[in-house]
Amino acid sequence: MPETADTGSRPGRLSWLRDPARRPAWFGDLSMLPALAVLIAVLSLTTDGLLTSSNITNVFSQSAVVAIAAIGATFVILTGGIDLSTGSVIGASGVAGAWVITTTDSVAAGITFALLTGAAIGVLVGLLVARLPVVPFAVTLAALYVVSGAMTLLSHGRTIAPVPTGFVDFSIDGPGGVPYAVWMTVGLYVVAQVALTRTAWGRRVLLLGASEEVARINGVNVPLMKTSVYAVAGLFSALAGVVLTSELAGAGASMGSPLLLNVVGGVVLGGTSLFGGRGSLLRTATGVLFLGFLSNGMSLLGLASYDQQMVTGALIFVAACGDGLVRWVRPRSATA
Repeated sequence: MPETADTGSRPGRLSWLRDPARRPAWFGDLSMLPALAVLIAVLSLTTDGLLTSSNITNVFSQSAVVAIAAIGATFVILTGGIDLSTGSVIGASGVAGAWVITTTDSVAAGITFALLTGAAIGVLVGLLVARLPVVPFAVTLAALYVVSGAMTLLSHGRTIAPVPTGFVDFSIDGPGGVPYAVWMTVGLYVVAQVALTRTAWGRRVLLLGASEEVARINGVNVPLMKTSVYAVAGLFSALAGVVLTSELAGAGASMGSPLLLNVVGGVVLGGTSLFGGRGSLLRTATGVLFLGFLSNGMSLLGLASYDQQMVTGALIFVAACGDGLVRWVRPRSATA
């Protein structure tokens, strides 16, 4: 008689769901999607107009500035660092760009100057973090105050406006009724994700976040990597400042300050570890969209701004606690 295959011990096709070691890398990147789907479902049942095309476009448009800045913040946090200067760099870059635009009537020159401003601040902050025996929290907190104060002084506390109508249209008009700023944001996430997962620089970022000592042993120039990561963060903050200037039709030194909570919150809610070494741009995109739909839904429900801040803060705290719990459980399970 022919032998029959023994299927009793054969793992099922979906057995990898129960085995973390066998799960593909993209599985963790999509882990926040169910929470986002539940949030949208609940808000759609409790509010009117959440899932209309105009409102969805509005959510994506309003999230673009935070999403762009969160790309740079993700790279920093992946190395185990933190950047509290994001909001001030957004404001400084916006003011620098708007000043050049209003002075020279050249949008291209203004955008270039804004990007150079953000990158320069990022390089300086990165050098301080890499070379001084001071934690990134202290360095970037100092940068927040210095940059914000300096730009307020240079701009005399005024809003730099108006900027050309064509520049403002960048955040309003676009193919399919979706603003160009949103399409640009999607493209930036694709490029950044490829840079993180498919380049030597991205692998070094993850290695540095997992263990600075192991990275050094493997030949990674740790000071140079830290400097480059903060420079990239400054560049993306500057891009966010350019988009925000387009949305507001002008720029002020303090315009980026309220965005820091949402930038860091989007990264943390997405599942990027505050301890470094674990995360992705796909996770960050999901976290930012979660905050975007949450804020939009709470506004449709009529919640006051302080209520929205408390809810957002509580969610970020829960996400941070979950990150710490994962780090506590993993070593115990590895030694069990």
